Amino acid sequence: MLNDEPAFTFRAVQVFVAAVDAGSVTRAAHRLGLSPSSVSQQLSNLEASLGARLIVRSARTFRLTEAGVLFLDRAKHLLDEVGAAKAELALADHAPPMTLRLALIEEMDATVTAPLLRRLSTTYPNIAFSLSSGASHENHDALASRAVDLMLAVDTVGDADWVEMHPILQDPFILVRGRRVRPIESPVDLTGVPFIRYAGALEIGRRIEAQLRRTDLRPPRRYEVAGNRALFEAVAALDGWAITTAFAYLGTPLDDGAIEAQALPFPAFSRRLSLHGRTEALGDLPSLIADEMRSCLRELTVQQARAALPFLGDAFDIAST
Repeated sequence: MLNDEPAFTFRAVQVFVAAVDAGSVTRAAHRLGLSPSSVSQQLSNLEASLGARLIVRSARTFRLTEAGVLFLDRAKHLLDEVGAAKAELALADHAPPMTLRLALIEEMDATVTAPLLRRLSTTYPNIAFSLSSGASHENHDALASRAVDLMLAVDTVGDADWVEMHPILQDPFILVRGRRVRPIESPVDLTGVPFIRYAGALEIGRRIEAQLRRTDLRPPRRYEVAGNRALFEAVAALDGWAITTAFAYLGTPLDDGAIEAQALPFPAFSRRLSLHGRTEALGDLPSLIADEMRSCLRELTVQQARAALPFLGDAFDIAST
């Protein structure tokens, strides 16, 4: 006699984890590209197949039951195990193409993303690549919610045991100034020159503000922007100054002579960009992708940085593995 209960499916487990991460059926539906009714049906089918209610959900309530809490870790482990198996099969050409969702950063869009995609597609013909671009904190959120499989971002997750990190690039901070602003020899030279800052919600903005406080610099908070290009255009238009990174400067198309780059007039600092993935979720694939990314950046940016920003010396460089 056939069992009429819904079958336990991998897709239903994916939907369950996405719904828990999103905290609502509607938000999960948006992330997954499904309708809310489809998400609800998948959750109901999963609960029926397990014989346990996992989520209490209504118009005002969304919370895990005790059974849901117990099942969540198992569900995440299952997704990671299947992901690792798919990656292993894809690398061995024993499976149909898998899709790898990779989140990059704005700095790569103009000069690196297309060559990297071409390189990855040639090296891994059995993998389809879905690339997106976002700020570091957005990419961290996307990885945590399983909206992406790998993401390039600044190291900010510390020693979280669910994340594996593969260092990619050491990216020093620099000062940029309008073309009519004389070279900045000391912090005193910044007096009266408009300061354009990154938005406080951005990781790069928070890091810069922390360094300014350490050096006892507190420029007026008048101009704040949310992206590299907007920052550089504001510096040029206002004959101001800003702090950014070498990679942001190199990766943003600018009119010749619109702004000038120079060394910081206070102690140097830098950030490290790494490729992040969920620990053991994709087997050896993250390490291999990181190797390709380092090689691509080495070919495209290191010599360019040393020519355009000679004052950095070797500070802008590919991170050691």
